[in-house]
Amino acid sequence: MTTPEGPARILLVDDDPLISELVVDMLAMEGYEIDTAPNGVEALSKLQSQRYDLIVTDLHMPKMDGSGFYQQLIERRLHPSRKIIFLTGTTGGSDEHRFVENAGLPLLFKPFNVAELLELVRSVLNTP
Repeated sequence: MTTPEGPARILLVDDDPLISELVVDMLAMEGYEIDTAPNGVEALSKLQSQRYDLIVTDLHMPKMDGSGFYQQLIERRLHPSRKIIFLTGTTGGSDEHRFVENAGLPLLFKPFNVAELLELVRSVLNTP
């Protein structure tokens, strides 16, 4: 998907290098420009100087988890609050899952399939 400025830019925030590599490869093959950060702290630093059309972030990371990262995005107004997809490797019922549900944001469970991720990315990017 492209924007008037060119290919959509996506920031992937995940501490698992294998997941990061897989997601970067999948999204790059679809024509997206991808940057990565291993945690919320480094992602916030990138957001100080870069604009992204979408953020895909893990919930469980060192230094700053996904919910803390999201709270900082909102407080600092660094990114539109609806243009975020959360990833998790844990199954239902956790406080983090309730946080994502209450925020009304999409949550994708690892392992996920390529089609599911790509459909979700397109859907969120096309949401006003």
